[in-house]
Amino acid sequence: LATTQSVPVPLVEFVFVRAMYRGYGTGKLMVDEKCVENIEGAQAAGLDVGVYVFSQAINEAEVVEEAATVLNILDGYELQLPVVFDVEKVAAKDARTNILSVDERTNLTKVFLNTIEGAGYDTMIYHNTEMGAMLLDLKQLTDYKKWFAGYNQEFYWPYEFDLWQYTESGHVNGIEGSVDMDIWLKP
Repeated sequence: LATTQSVPVPLVEFVFVRAMYRGYGTGKLMVDEKCVENIEGAQAAGLDVGVYVFSQAINEAEVVEEAATVLNILDGYELQLPVVFDVEKVAAKDARTNILSVDERTNLTKVFLNTIEGAGYDTMIYHNTEMGAMLLDLKQLTDYKKWFAGYNQEFYWPYEFDLWQYTESGHVNGIEGSVDMDIWLKP
């Protein structure tokens, strides 16, 4: 006797598409070649769409370049969700951002977000516990929405956040491999 169990398919209502990233060792700026295709496909499927930028900027000129690049990518596109500044730490010893102080990283974050907001887009900061507790000064970033990545079933995070990334090993029909899964906590 064989039985089949169906795995529940998560209800997908929104997506954040990677727009670009900067190499943590070289500093080379790379536009995600599938960004526009993914924005268009997700919107055609009725999903709300935002984009994110994986930053490894080490100075204001680089973070302004990242903001200008994402604005160029988005030219002609309307987003339903924010442009997200992803400020993850890279574990590699040669990561360019290892030289940044908390204040420098926080100021670069504000420059990016203010530039994007000045162009009329909503913004958000993506971070995990380490970034939020030790590498950014969240007291200076209270005016911005937060996207928190925490994968433990039980966790304590004393700061407000709007979006919770609860796993990096989710599955969605039509996407090969694991995907991050999130819950929007605030309207």
